[in-house]
Amino acid sequence: MSIARRLGVLVCAAVLGVFALTGLFLHSERKLIMEERQASVRQAVETAHGILVYYHGLAQKGVLGEPQAKEQAMQALRGLRYGGNEYFWLNDMTPQMLMHPISAALEGKDLSDNKDATGKAIFAEFVKTVQASGAGFVSYEWAKPGSETPVPKVSYVKGFKPWGWIVGSGVYVDTVNARIVERLVGFSVCALGLAALLFALGWTISRGLLKQLGGEPAAAAAVARRIAQGDLAAGVALKAGDASSLMHAIEHMRGSLSKVVDEVRTGTDTIATASSQIATGNQDLSSRTEQQASSLEETAASMEELTSTVKQNADNARQANQLAVSASEVAVKGGSVVSQVVDTMGSINASSRK
Repeated sequence: MSIARRLGVLVCAAVLGVFALTGLFLHSERKLIMEERQASVRQAVETAHGILVYYHGLAQKGVLGEPQAKEQAMQALRGLRYGGNEYFWLNDMTPQMLMHPISAALEGKDLSDNKDATGKAIFAEFVKTVQASGAGFVSYEWAKPGSETPVPKVSYVKGFKPWGWIVGSGVYVDTVNARIVERLVGFSVCALGLAALLFALGWTISRGLLKQLGGEPAAAAAVARRIAQGDLAAGVALKAGDASSLMHAIEHMRGSLSKVVDEVRTGTDTIATASSQIATGNQDLSSRTEQQASSLEETAASMEELTSTVKQNADNARQANQLAVSASEVAVKGGSVVSQVVDTMGSINASSRK
């Protein structure tokens, strides 16, 4: 995929993550709000139960008769409100409605067969819950005041054993949902703003990377592979005004390598020519060397003959020198004889003159 698509996938993943986290947060928020509302309802019912305890105490003390105490307790709960328009009702274990401030038509009626839209016997469930644990939450559907359309509701009921009564109150789930929807709208706006920011950031980064690369990384890799394989003829497609990107640097490198290869080729041709000339010269030198060697062999033979002649002449000269020495000795001896002869002849002549 292209860089833009990859960044788009990354941004989409981030946005989906944001929405997923938002959904988890809202789910947790709904649970917390529901628990908070249920806790509030339970506290309110506990308060209403305290009112029943109070009036029962008055009856026990004789301040009020039990019927009077029951009636005053009902009237006290009839007008009691909390959370704006939340109310309380009273029914017995039969179950029969004793007091309902909104639906007065239900008072005095047996509600054993009263069911909601899902078929749940509501008041029978209240009785079962009280009989099982004394108090608890029951989920069902019930129409809001002023409306005939049932909506989900969760009520907390608690039994008042001395009189056999059940006091209860509930919270409408759609109010919780409405609050969650408000939160959802707020979080959605924030999430959409964040998504727009991420998309803008991704688009900016994508443009910046493409500007720095001068094209897609796959294109740069393909050009690099062609250059690595020795293909320096194919040019690199550059965008208009591109003078600093990676693709521009690759194109510049390709041109430089092509120039170097041309220079090397030219130098190689020159070296080949010079080598050819050197080889020819070597051949000529080899031929001349062979001729010179032949001449040297002839000169060596002549030198051997000359050496023999010189040696012979030396021997002759040595013999001549010996003969000359011998002749000199003979001459010396001859001179001595002649001298002796002359001296003798002189002596004879002198004697004769006398």
